[in-house]
Amino acid sequence: MLKKNNNLQIYKKGLYFLSLGGIGEIGANCYLYCCDDKWIMIDLGLSFADEQFPGVDLLVPKINFIEDIKDNLEAIIISHGHEDHAGAVAYLADKIDCPVYASSFPKLLIENRLKEFGKLDSVNLIELDSNKNLSLENFNLKFIDTTHSIPQPQAIVIETKYGNLLHTADWKIDNKPTLGKGFNKNNFVELGNQGVLALIGDSTNADVPGFSSSEEQVRDELKNVFSRYINRIVVTCFSSNIARIINIVNAAKKNNRKIALIGRSMKKNIEAAVKSNLIEDVDIFISEEEASLIPKENLVIICTGSQGEKRSALYRIAYNSHRNIHLEKDDVVIFSSRDIPGNEKSINALKNLLIRQKVEIITADDDLVHVSGHGHAEEIKQMYNWTKPFISIPVHGEPMHLESHKKISEASQVPITKILQNGKCLKIAPGDCTIVDDIDTGKLIVEGKYLYDSESDFIRDRRKYSYEGIAMLSLVINDDQSIDQNIQLSFIGLPYEEIDLVKHEFKSEFIEKYLKLSHEQKTLDQNVIELIKKSLKFVLKNILQKKPEIKIHLIRK
Repeated sequence: MLKKNNNLQIYKKGLYFLSLGGIGEIGANCYLYCCDDKWIMIDLGLSFADEQFPGVDLLVPKINFIEDIKDNLEAIIISHGHEDHAGAVAYLADKIDCPVYASSFPKLLIENRLKEFGKLDSVNLIELDSNKNLSLENFNLKFIDTTHSIPQPQAIVIETKYGNLLHTADWKIDNKPTLGKGFNKNNFVELGNQGVLALIGDSTNADVPGFSSSEEQVRDELKNVFSRYINRIVVTCFSSNIARIINIVNAAKKNNRKIALIGRSMKKNIEAAVKSNLIEDVDIFISEEEASLIPKENLVIICTGSQGEKRSALYRIAYNSHRNIHLEKDDVVIFSSRDIPGNEKSINALKNLLIRQKVEIITADDDLVHVSGHGHAEEIKQMYNWTKPFISIPVHGEPMHLESHKKISEASQVPITKILQNGKCLKIAPGDCTIVDDIDTGKLIVEGKYLYDSESDFIRDRRKYSYEGIAMLSLVINDDQSIDQNIQLSFIGLPYEEIDLVKHEFKSEFIEKYLKLSHEQKTLDQNVIELIKKSLKFVLKNILQKKPEIKIHLIRK
């Protein structure tokens, strides 16, 4: 068993890779590289919470380890502006002591979020010129433009004295993207000719055969879909998918429709895109208030909520709780996104609600209204053929994606493939490629603008309450140590029909045991409370077959 947190002496010499988030999951990307005791981090992102965190929307990686290496952490480099790669910077700003480098567009997104949190001055945010190298003490970083669903995505070449590493980040082969130039393989071929020691690669669609479709095809399909309807059209997608939003704008313009943006993050990201001159047709946008006044055949709404998030714009619209936007029969809702694993239940619940309201649902299963920003299996295979790495480290994926990636790398004749877990530190060179350390990792939950450990007591309580319910009992003990017969019992999340039976059985169980206590034992609150809990727990288990949380209010007269 490897020791957690950790003998830092082992990092004095050699090349190492460590993930604090992003392996075995989609999101929370956070990767560390060490060369002879100097460290860099690539990406610092957030992820969606699943049902094990009731009432929680977002998670960020636990990065306590960087406090141990803060004097040697030279830089954080952001590969692109998606929230799962850059969204945690604002939340973890107080823990960051080194410069954060990002290209102009992701830098703008990070700045906006830092301003929102009142932390703009807390982070040394530096604009990165991808045409120039970033030279650090033990690293030389080069940047290769790729294609994705957001402006300025980059693969990062990490040059060290032990060899070159390629961190692909998120990428696909798109020869006709909405944003930027088409994918250029020559940079990767050239890198492969120079020699690549290890490729740390995106696994999101490693289990999807063939090649991904182009964003150009989505653009054309959205125009066609819009032309089929005379009703109000709502499109939900990720607010950071700027390429998709530009295509929606083009489709709306083609079909003589105005656009209303719903959702705070959607508005913020569009503001950033307009400021970066990525969207020029600003006259097409109208306010929420104006949207309720124009004919529905002339309206498109773009909103957040594609993952069924309970506080999202689409969720509020679907539940008729939005102040300005209300759906009607035969309106159309287009889900222009993929379902992130773990969100299927919430997404389906939202879709079912819309269907019950006679709203038409369109997904990528019906029309080509979404293509992934991540390369499919054949694209990953081509990346291996171009770069010819000695070591493959699959990241950015759940276990099934990582295993599919491993099969591709092995079929591509990569000598070594290592599937890791968050916290498992891999020594890449010199010598054997092996795990040498086990770092404490995990997640912090986001509650408002505050962070809490994912195993905080209130989360464990919330989890238990959601599964088992709560029983609350108030009991009065008189001056003579007798028990007041007016016992108050209430349930939350438990069947109310049984409450009288539970109260009756509890009285019998508790009073019998209480009378056996000595006078001194009866005067000690803790003794009495423990006996109450034990008795009530016994009765609840017998009658309800449940073990709810029990809250006791003991009063002495």
